Amino acid sequence: MSDHGPVTVWMGWDLRGGSRAEPGSDEAFESSAPSYPNAEERYALIAVAARGFRPPGFLTSTDVADESDAEKSGVMDVEYSGLRQTWSLLYRRIMETSASVERPYAIYVLGVNPPSDVTPEDLEEFNDFYSNVHLVEVAERRHALRAVRYELIKEVRAPYQGAPQFLAVYELNEASASNRRHVGPPYSAGPDVWQRHTTPWRLWYRQLGN
Repeated sequence: MSDHGPVTVWMGWDLRGGSRAEPGSDEAFESSAPSYPNAEERYALIAVAARGFRPPGFLTSTDVADESDAEKSGVMDVEYSGLRQTWSLLYRRIMETSASVERPYAIYVLGVNPPSDVTPEDLEEFNDFYSNVHLVEVAERRHALRAVRYELIKEVRAPYQGAPQFLAVYELNEASASNRRHVGPPYSAGPDVWQRHTTPWRLWYRQLGN
């Protein structure tokens, strides 16, 4: 995999509470979202499949050329009225099933970790299966518009229990986003190193803006 792919800054946001709460902050955040496509995209949480884990109510994703561009551009210094930042993560794009040609209604975000005892050879096998088999199978059976894989390169503000090493983001239309259960034959089992992976994040976010 390339070490020089484009970088996406994923940031998590929640409404401020207490005396700093501002009524209507969520509506203002949504109404001010830039039109698609844009370097910055905004999302609102619609579902989560996990116990003991509370993801942020909103996400932003901003594409930049590389890590240094993220730091120089001020992307990570942005603020939104009435919201507080909970995550700030840099992920490098390492694979996509196709180019983006259609605005998704929502995204299905999976955080994936290989086993803790993985060797470099194991990781190569893990990534080969994930990119070339599993990602494609999930995209097809979820009727996704496309799927993108990312690898973590930096935790600027880490989530609770840390960020997963890999993200898979499946872009969905409204019908696919409303069906959040796996339907169809089992996925390919894959090699042993894949079978021992963990999936700490299974999150659905609706895309905001026009």
